[in-house]
Amino acid sequence: MENVFVIRYSEIGLKGQNREWFEKKLIDNILKIVRPAAVNKRYGRIIVRIGRNDPEVIAQRLKNVFGIQNYSLGYAVSHDMEELKEVVRKVAKLFVEQGLKTFKINAQRGYKEFPMTSLEINREFGAYVLDNFPQLKVDVHNPEFEIGIDVREKEIFVFSGKIPSSGGLPVGVSGRALLLLSGGIDSPVAGWYAMRRGLELQTLTFLSPPMTTEKSVEKILSLGRELSKYLPNGLRMWIVPLTDIQMYIKENAPDEYSLILQRRSMMRIASMIARRSKAKAIVTGENLGQVASQTLTNMAAIEDASSLLVLRPLIGFDKVETTKKAKEIGTFDISIQPYIDSCVAFAPKRPATKSDINEIRKIELQLEKLSDLEYEAFKKRESYRVTYTE
Repeated sequence: MENVFVIRYSEIGLKGQNREWFEKKLIDNILKIVRPAAVNKRYGRIIVRIGRNDPEVIAQRLKNVFGIQNYSLGYAVSHDMEELKEVVRKVAKLFVEQGLKTFKINAQRGYKEFPMTSLEINREFGAYVLDNFPQLKVDVHNPEFEIGIDVREKEIFVFSGKIPSSGGLPVGVSGRALLLLSGGIDSPVAGWYAMRRGLELQTLTFLSPPMTTEKSVEKILSLGRELSKYLPNGLRMWIVPLTDIQMYIKENAPDEYSLILQRRSMMRIASMIARRSKAKAIVTGENLGQVASQTLTNMAAIEDASSLLVLRPLIGFDKVETTKKAKEIGTFDISIQPYIDSCVAFAPKRPATKSDINEIRKIELQLEKLSDLEYEAFKKRESYRVTYTE
């Protein structure tokens, strides 16, 4: 008898000829995130073998693996009927001790040479559970608990319950993207949704020293560590000083357009770093209409400065939805720490809400030093690599 987790996925199963590649990527990610449990694909299932590890620790780490729909804690046993009965009784006892009253046996016979059919397994083991726990009743339609028996060629898996995971696609199958990570609530959540669609992330944060301090840096790194628990290889983070660019724009451009111009500079610098990092897209935490820079015309004006695709996973979210998800993924308490970020440091009093892209371009032509300042900021970038520790 061996403790295992039986892993299930849904979306990967629809990938046709590419399915094997997606499965391999998922297994690789499980091995790196769940460590040090053994993982293998057996009989069309992914099995995590717990060994001497703590099942609760493994269960918590599995929730951080994108591509998993749900999983069950169970046992791998031999074809010995007495051993199988003992395990079924052990599983049923756990639910009886919780006060549950109705159950169902759900058998699958993947190994057709096994001497009993699925229906016969259901009947025999249902009767066996009733003999051991006469207070229980069988309910095949709406049981309070269900015991799965999956018969395979060399072993039988017994499990019950389904623990939900994050779903989506395994990190890395969709390529790499660069997340513009601020200290706020939205951008870490946008990063979570981007990873859920299979994107491997790096992050870029703009800071404005001396207005932003070392505490701002530590806040950003803390957000990165929290996001890195979903990444099999840790998280590469970039921090770029934006102060010289912001001061130059503030002193030489109309105040109402200064925020848009700053954001366009961010996009150009982000494009430089993304190309250097082999990222194919930029991810932002923008959602339509939330603040002045996130009107339709302003977002178009900002995106115009990027040479890469800009993804906005939160485009249709409201703040309540984003905040709820931030609390679920563990970034909310970090995001609300009161340290100033780059955008706040040089925010205009009355930002334009309907910028004219042609007007913006004319203003930039007059900012003769802007491109040099952007390249200087790019050269001053600092790199960090963070990993999650429990």
